Amino acid sequence: MQRAVCILALALGCLISSSVWSAAKPITLILEQTTTVRVGDLAVLHIPSDSRYSHSGAEGAWRDVLVRVRHSGHDVTFRAVRPGLGVIIISPNVPEGDCISCATLHYFIDVIPQK
Repeated sequence: MQRAVCILALALGCLISSSVWSAAKPITLILEQTTTVRVGDLAVLHIPSDSRYSHSGAEGAWRDVLVRVRHSGHDVTFRAVRPGLGVIIISPNVPEGDCISCATLHYFIDVIPQK
């Protein structure tokens, strides 16, 4: 009887899609390019470990389409919440007189509706 229950449980597990069992992997945002994500998707931003960016936050026009869900070390994870365009700007800490715009990082996001 116990063997039959194990076989039944295994068969049922095989029928259920593996996507149900695993959490969706976050999409990595790409520097200076537009990354397309769907509403509900997670997106991760890897802030460079360069000391110029150690005190930088994720600024810009992204709050209409994303919410920040986690910040761990140099990684910030966002969830796409509504369709639209956004940009995350990471500004460096540079000595006075140095070019800040030359070292500013931009991550463009295009959030599209779910299927």
